[in-house]
Amino acid sequence: MKIFALMLSVFLCLSFLISSASAYPVFAPKGHKLKVHWAVVQSKPGKMDEISAIGARTVAKYTPGEKGSYSLYGAVAKENENIMRLLEIYEDEDAYQIHRNSEGFKQYIEERAPILEKLIILPVDPVVLEQKAEGTGKFVSMTIVEVKPENLEDFKALIKQEMTRAVADEAGVLGLFATAEQGEKNYRFHTMEIYTDEDAHKKYLSSDKYQEYRKKADKMLSSRKVFENYPANVILSAKGLHRNFLSDFSADDPEFAAFFSDFALNEVVKETKLDDRTRYMAILATLLGCQGADNFKAALPYALDAKLTPVEVKEIIYQATAYLGIGRTFPFLKAANEVFRAKNIALPLPEGSTTTPENRIEKGNQSQVDIFGEGMKGFQNSGSEETRHINRWLAGNCFGDYYTRKGLNYREREMITFCFIAAQGGCEPQLTAHAKGNMNVGNDKAFLIDVVSQCLPYIGYPRSLNAITCINKAAEVK
Repeated sequence: MKIFALMLSVFLCLSFLISSASAYPVFAPKGHKLKVHWAVVQSKPGKMDEISAIGARTVAKYTPGEKGSYSLYGAVAKENENIMRLLEIYEDEDAYQIHRNSEGFKQYIEERAPILEKLIILPVDPVVLEQKAEGTGKFVSMTIVEVKPENLEDFKALIKQEMTRAVADEAGVLGLFATAEQGEKNYRFHTMEIYTDEDAHKKYLSSDKYQEYRKKADKMLSSRKVFENYPANVILSAKGLHRNFLSDFSADDPEFAAFFSDFALNEVVKETKLDDRTRYMAILATLLGCQGADNFKAALPYALDAKLTPVEVKEIIYQATAYLGIGRTFPFLKAANEVFRAKNIALPLPEGSTTTPENRIEKGNQSQVDIFGEGMKGFQNSGSEETRHINRWLAGNCFGDYYTRKGLNYREREMITFCFIAAQGGCEPQLTAHAKGNMNVGNDKAFLIDVVSQCLPYIGYPRSLNAITCINKAAEVK
């Protein structure tokens, strides 16, 4: 029996420190449109192994450096061992052209030509592209189904719901992909299913959830053809994965999980101009402010993947204590330590203080002046006798103990403070003041509105609209 290993995927694999049980959709960043197609490669009789070897020797050398070449998954058909079907996913058309024009691909085409019988490229629209972050698939199944036109939209919703659930919940299901032909035949779907092995495939097909799905799906289909393949060695690529830390309730509340996650992690992300690191910094600060401890712990691994450092995460939590109090930040500190230990991040982290007990008030007041202007000079000595100690604490503790620390700059510290205050609500005068502080250090009105927009799914519309009102008021202050 022919054993085929899709060696290209080995070189596409990027590893992340994420639980293999998590499911992620493949997506294109804002301003890009995924380029997806099927490549059906037919070799001259008995030459498929040779074509595979050529690909491993040529194309595979260049794909690791091609940021937009997301995945090339495939297997050889049992019905004809001279046919290999590949599902290729690129960030956009430009990424595909970069791949096609690479030296490795040109060499592959040249060396493949004498033993290539036929090549079909079938452009498709992605319907579901769901996979785990890592894993090796030994069993690949493919199907072509034709959907009754009147059931097209219902079928799309059904297959998306089931494929998303299955990759998240079924340990042996590594990746499920559904695509639709373009144009008049958009009712014809091509799917690929990647499993750890054949036993995992059989287990999934016999599960109650899958049987329930098939019962509904079959009523919507006019035909269904399954393609059996030789055992494969498909190593998952982690390029282009959309980190969904909101998927824990996908099994029990699949409909809500689908539309909320699509809003929070797709629509909102596309609307804002924040880079991933800033986005997660704002999300973590907002979850602290609104006391979303469970979401915070779930989001933290993704924040680390987005290049937030452990020191930066700890600084966000530490600074939150000045605005929320230790009673509200303690659970978050505990959660962060648990995540860090699980990732073998050594604790305690390096010390970050830059002040001494003798100069913390002076240094803190200088931070106030740097952010809010010369009018803050000597703030620690202002106010009535009864409350002057509060102003002294603001200078020495809030700013001297926190804002002067290493790890975050003024722009970042003012942004997270804005998020803390906006998320807890009821502190609009302070929020307006810190909106102005943000603008003073370079976080302009458009940036702050992006921050509020990004955080809206976590704090809701009322507090978000209040925050925007405060931003507008701050922008009027000269």
